[in-house]
Amino acid sequence: MDDRLNRLMSLSYREVPAQEANRAIAEAREEAAACGAAAARPLRDDRTAPAMSRSYELVLDEQGGWDRFAAQALPRLIYHLESVGARPPMCKGMVVAVFVGDRLHFLRAGALVQLAAELTGVSIDELFRRHGTGELRSAPGGPPLALPPVGKG
Repeated sequence: MDDRLNRLMSLSYREVPAQEANRAIAEAREEAAACGAAAARPLRDDRTAPAMSRSYELVLDEQGGWDRFAAQALPRLIYHLESVGARPPMCKGMVVAVFVGDRLHFLRAGALVQLAAELTGVSIDELFRRHGTGELRSAPGGPPLALPPVGKG
């Protein structure tokens, strides 16, 4: 595997056989929610259902190398993170589940984005500018726009 991909995978805080993906991803979401990650769904009124954080799953093609990851997987991840409001630096505790061969690795989205930015040689802000949703994060500058006159009806 490419050295840069190895560095990304070194961020993995948990690894399981890929055949255990459903259970392991559910557990990772619950753990992230328990640690204060933003919940993907709120608690029900009766407070019996746990809040679940979000996860993003991707398949890492070892043969495709870093260039394929940086050109395809990373832009999609960045777009998804911004579209669900998981912005840097922590990306609201989002969990990224990466399938590599017959193994599933779990990474924290904020750490992955930070290292990916370093490895691509651009800032995190630039990654989100290039691959995000394009929505403004704050009000546009300049003078306020005048409202049109109210017509008589």
